Amino acid sequence: MEKRGHHITRKTFQRLLVGITALACMLPLLGSGTFQSREAQILVLQDELSPGSPISVILVIPTPQPPQYKAGDMLPLQALLSSSEKRPIQKAPFFYTDQIQLAGQDYILAMAILVVPNTYEEKNIYLDVQFEKAASIASSFFAGLNLPQTHNFPVSPRSFNSETIALGPENTDIKTKPDPQKNKEAAELWKLLTSTDAGLFNTAGFTAPVDSPRRTSYFGDRRVYQYTDGSSERSIHGGIDFGVPRGTPVRASAPGLVRMARFRIVTGNTVIIQHAPGLYSLYYHMDSLSVTEGDLVQTGTELGKSGSTGLSTGPHLHWEFRIQGEFADPDLMVQTAPLDKERIISKITEKLGKTDRSTEGR
Repeated sequence: MEKRGHHITRKTFQRLLVGITALACMLPLLGSGTFQSREAQILVLQDELSPGSPISVILVIPTPQPPQYKAGDMLPLQALLSSSEKRPIQKAPFFYTDQIQLAGQDYILAMAILVVPNTYEEKNIYLDVQFEKAASIASSFFAGLNLPQTHNFPVSPRSFNSETIALGPENTDIKTKPDPQKNKEAAELWKLLTSTDAGLFNTAGFTAPVDSPRRTSYFGDRRVYQYTDGSSERSIHGGIDFGVPRGTPVRASAPGLVRMARFRIVTGNTVIIQHAPGLYSLYYHMDSLSVTEGDLVQTGTELGKSGSTGLSTGPHLHWEFRIQGEFADPDLMVQTAPLDKERIISKITEKLGKTDRSTEGR
């Protein structure tokens, strides 16, 4: 009886070759322990949450061979907030923050910044950590990494002020008159405030941009704008208005990169500073500007002088924060210091054990 030979097709041969090549590349990693199962620990910096609260999500990731990341580099991980009914609320990418040692073990710190929306009314909020669906996680560092399970956190209820603002003819036109340029500016603003470009410029706290304690409006105020034709419109105030005289110096709240410095129809002379991926401070209605787009600023750098440009009923400074496009309470940004690396490391020390030291830059 004639024996038939076993023939390998060209397509099968190519598949075998790809598999052998991949295995050869993985063997050194397997031998080094890179693909061993590892548990990422999760911490939230803030002890209490309420509508408008920033949420600093910290992942502490063990690593046998610390990768070469720079502060602010984006990682293929994301944090997701949801309601009790699994309704998506917000998501944010993780970025590299620092390296530390715990009991002789190297870890990297990854951070994602989120915020409880000021309209959130449920008693709890839910946090998940996932790999980015569109990102490749085949790198040796992330292979074998086990992510934490869903966490839920209580959210304290909060009430906000209500105010009615009567607008004159000019401000009524700014709010209601169709204008292609106004629409273009709104689209540009939203694109910027929902971007998560790499870059961590602040690792400490935030300060108020003016010295005056006088406030004319507060975060989360429920507003009603009354127009000259008798109609009205509801709105939510996303920041704090400081009632300061025209010409008051306005200073940067923290180090950062100036992403916008220009006149806009609604917000007047405007400065927007990036402090971390997805985290911005905003300064509206200024009389003049002292910085340009692309400038790197420090805490206290003069950004311009306060005024009453754009949609404004009198001289003041509007100060605002956005996190992944959502309003965050400026007072809570100052109180909780969501990017403060020293506080983060202290919290890790308290929760997970003694920290030998930060290894950033060594």
